[in-house]
This record gives sequence, C-alpha cells and structure tokens, in this order.
Amino acid sequence: MNKLSPAKFELFCRALLTKMNVDIDEDIGVNLSNDGGLDGFGYIVTDDFRTARVAIQAKHWNTNAVSSPEIDKFRGAIDKYRAEYGVFITTSTFTRSAIQAARTGSRVITLIDGDQLTKLVIKYQLYVKPVTIYELDDNFFGSSED
Repeated sequence: MNKLSPAKFELFCRALLTKMNVDIDEDIGVNLSNDGGLDGFGYIVTDDFRTARVAIQAKHWNTNAVSSPEIDKFRGAIDKYRAEYGVFITTSTFTRSAIQAARTGSRVITLIDGDQLTKLVIKYQLYVKPVTIYELDDNFFGSSED
C-alpha cells in the first residue's frame, strides 16, 4: 500500500469500506481538492429501520504518525456533514493524543492504522489473493545421515 499515490489510497479506502457494506456517495468527498475535509462519505444500514452516515478520512503517510490536530479537523468535517460515524484510515500510526481525541466528543472516531488496515484487507479479500507456500520438512530433508 505504501506505493500508492495519496489519490489512489483514497480510492482504495473507499473500496474497502464498500466491501464492509458502506454505500459510498458518488459526490461527497470524492474530489482531490475542495472535498470539504472528507475523502469519502457513505451510508450504512444499522438495523431494519435506520441508516447512518459515515465520513471517511484517508491519510497515506509513511513516516509521521497522525496527530490530534488531524483528528480535530476531521471531526469538524464529520459535524459539517452530520455523519454519525467517522472512520480515519492511515498507512502510518496514531499518536496517543490522536487516540484520545478520537475517543472524546459527541461522536467516537474509529481509527484504522497500517497494521489494522492490512488485517481488514485480508479479511475482506480486497485486491489480494491467498498464496499457499510449501516448505520441505527438516525432519527428513535436513538430516545429513543416510
């Protein structure tokens, strides 16, 4: 995933959430500039009678951890679009203050770091395919005795 451009990473994150049953809006948060602070927006059916709005933020960072000001900016976009849920995805990690910021306020923001993202990609089989590898058994082939 580190080889993806930031724009391609946003597409990738929207594709992942689509696999997770989020119906992605084709208009909100899909522009590379002037996107209203979102990298995606969608809807998810929470039960037989309710549909919730989901705001998505994707940060393709290789070295820096996402800090609390980024979470605060995202929370502003969540409020602007009146989303019930926020999902912040990064290839990097989150600082302790970012994790605390995501847990405070009227809406908790789900944080997905690079390790969790990899697990979700495998779980939902997004652009991956399983590969079987066989190794020789050292009990027989590793022995130097005849």
